[in-house]
Amino acid sequence: MGIYFKKDFLLFWRDRKEVLIALLLPIALTLILGFALPGWVDSSNASPEMRVALVNQNRHTEGVARFHELLKENNTLPSGEQDDGLAQESAMLDPEAMLMGIFRSEDVSRYIEVLQLDHETAYTKLKAGEVTAVITIPESYTLDSLNKLLLNEGDGAALLLTAEEDSAKVSVLQNMLNGLLSTVNYQAALSHAAGSLADGSTWSTAPTPAGGLEQIEGVRVIKAFQYFAFAITIFVTLSISITMASKSITEKREKVFTRLLYSGARPLQYQLGKMASTFCLSLLQMVVVILLSHILFQLFPGRPLSFWLGIGIFMVLFSAVVAALAGLFTAMVFRMKDADLAAGISFILLIILGVIGGSMVPMYILPDWLMEIGRLTPNGLALTSMIQWIQGASLQELWLHMLSLGIYTVVITAAGLWMFPKRGRI
Repeated sequence: MGIYFKKDFLLFWRDRKEVLIALLLPIALTLILGFALPGWVDSSNASPEMRVALVNQNRHTEGVARFHELLKENNTLPSGEQDDGLAQESAMLDPEAMLMGIFRSEDVSRYIEVLQLDHETAYTKLKAGEVTAVITIPESYTLDSLNKLLLNEGDGAALLLTAEEDSAKVSVLQNMLNGLLSTVNYQAALSHAAGSLADGSTWSTAPTPAGGLEQIEGVRVIKAFQYFAFAITIFVTLSISITMASKSITEKREKVFTRLLYSGARPLQYQLGKMASTFCLSLLQMVVVILLSHILFQLFPGRPLSFWLGIGIFMVLFSAVVAALAGLFTAMVFRMKDADLAAGISFILLIILGVIGGSMVPMYILPDWLMEIGRLTPNGLALTSMIQWIQGASLQELWLHMLSLGIYTVVITAAGLWMFPKRGRI
């Protein structure tokens, strides 16, 4: 296999036109699109526009009154100022006020419209598609949350989020709610820890904050240059699979491959050599282009080594998929009588993957159903994974994407090996 790897690697390397296209085209297009179409990407960083129904079944006043009764019945609690502090704290913990405080903020209200509705009307609008999701505050939310947060009793309370289908908009809304609850829980835990008293009480008069958007402060906004640098590089890398496969057309027409078989070579070695050289070339191309783009456009200033290692992992996984595609397209060249037709089919498939996978146009401007399909394509998975990694996601959160890219590699490789003609059929 080594000699075939060297052959294909040198064939590509000596084709200066292909080398220049692979290295310079992504940088040139990133420069042009980054300046010409910044709004295409920058405007998509904010939460997508949506309408949300808020159903408040919570009996806040009754919950606070009942909690005050529990304070009086609990003889182990401190009295006086500490009891007054608990009472004051319970009055502040109004879930509806917290949520509306977030949704009415300037940054959020531009993208999310909240309708305060009753249960029946809200779910009717949800089924009709007039609202994206329904947030329900349960009836005993105040009492349950106060017991858990301030007295550490019971199982606590939870907000209910209902949607017809999972989508990016629902994920944004879910993250906001998770952030609100996490903030309240975190501050309550700090309050308990900071307010430990000599008699064993864990109450502190430090007020619990009324929520906020702290959970998204660590999420980095993707910039136009960052998006186009990866989107275009991924597309050009994907095209290397066709370039490598197309070089087999000449070898087929001029009987080069047939002479290789007469010399005792195995078809499997030929195909694996092409896949191995494609993998190395794809990975090299991505590394060089992204590093040059980083230097020229200052894509990721101050990022640690761990960030670049994460980017490298996704580059390796995607390069493996490109190598598998090169093997599949090469098999098509030898399987089909008209090699040019095989190359044409491969090119059409490349364009389709580029469009729906976010490499030619930002994925968010596509219809929702097409956007969901695009995220399942190899280039769409790679681009989505890298964007989420840039925005601060962990590898644990992206393990399914990495597994999917690995499955793509295995399945496409198996299909290419099965399709490639055996020695007696070439």
